[in-house]
Amino acid sequence: MSKKYFQNEQWEENEMEFFPKRKVSNKLSWKIHHIAGSFYSNKMKRIIEYESMGECLFYFFLELATEVERYYVQPLEIEVPFLTKEGDRKSWIHVPDVLVFVNGFKSTLFQIKESPQESKKHVLINKICKKYSAQRQWEYKVIYPKKLPQNILYNIKFLQGAIRKRKRFDEWIPEIIYRVEHMKGVTIDELASSFSPKVNPLLILPAIYHLIATGILQINITKEIDQYSEVRLKKLNEELLPYLNLDGDLFEYK
Repeated sequence: MSKKYFQNEQWEENEMEFFPKRKVSNKLSWKIHHIAGSFYSNKMKRIIEYESMGECLFYFFLELATEVERYYVQPLEIEVPFLTKEGDRKSWIHVPDVLVFVNGFKSTLFQIKESPQESKKHVLINKICKKYSAQRQWEYKVIYPKKLPQNILYNIKFLQGAIRKRKRFDEWIPEIIYRVEHMKGVTIDELASSFSPKVNPLLILPAIYHLIATGILQINITKEIDQYSEVRLKKLNEELLPYLNLDGDLFEYK
């Protein structure tokens, strides 16, 4: 992804242009195994639908990635022309998976796949989508979220559940940040326990995970998060998921 800082778009216009162009359906699950569902997006302030675990995992990642400003699922209808066996020119409409607006990079249109096995149809779709994206000065990427290591997939799903702020978090967050700043190399368990007996450590844990999920505190995302994970304050311009940034290759197949 080429670095290119862009000015904030008029998000209201984007909402109108990039609304979902088709409804998520599970009606073919008897033939093609996939999982359809939805979740509430704290970033987009609405329900986001998905029709595979790969989509779900990537949308969870977009929720966590602090550099992502907006993302729009099923955002476009792209005409894909082809020739029939008889030589007739025809076309069908393809709807890509998600368009992502990223602070500091070109906007990117993503196609989410289970595996790198591609038919002639998929090759044609990628060619047309790449050309369309270039015309709009976007990037185009085909990604495989389910190919990520299991511990990273676990962390994405775990932290997604910690994004929502609960009652009383504002009461504890300043103190948590202060203690992390002065307790070098502190683990999650040690940080929570430091509030005892003033506050039950079990009440502090969700606030700590919330600060990690929202990018205020940092952990090593490549190791499965647990009570022994060390936390520290996020440095200036440091991303929540430094090993999973959109300019990297972990989402691409090797």
